Amino acid sequence: INILLLGMGGPGHDGPYLTDTNIIVSIKPSTKEVATVSIPRDLGVTIGTVGRKINFANAYGEMLQPGNGGNYAREIFSETFALPISYYIRVDFRAFTDLIDQVGGVTINVPRSFTDAAFPGPNFSYRTIQFSAGPEAMSGERALDFARSRHGNNGEGADFARSERQQL
Repeated sequence: INILLLGMGGPGHDGPYLTDTNIIVSIKPSTKEVATVSIPRDLGVTIGTVGRKINFANAYGEMLQPGNGGNYAREIFSETFALPISYYIRVDFRAFTDLIDQVGGVTINVPRSFTDAAFPGPNFSYRTIQFSAGPEAMSGERALDFARSRHGNNGEGADFARSERQQL
């Protein structure tokens, strides 16, 4: 069973339907094995009749037919990777934080300490966020900061590091 996980800012954010989290989850029920693969948001693919970044698939699907972005993205990912993807889950920042808060938070084992002094703040400002290595019980908001950070030090500023944090 293949599921596409899409994370987007949502209404009220810049590029509300661009998906900066793109993870294919593959589940093998017979062995209870699960594998995840993060797809880089800047991967070049064909969307419509032109080349675009893959994180535009959901937004383009929304432009074609409001409410259909997730399904359109699922089709693009399925075609791009020649992989049957039957389902998708699409969440925005609010749904992500609400979901985590509804289950009482999540505990994440932070692999490396890091500081991001250029994390987006209110009204186009920046704020500093920090994480220490080791297990941390996180609220939805804290987990969102962890998953979204793009400018961390200590090797955490790369897209690959961010993808690893999103999978956690």
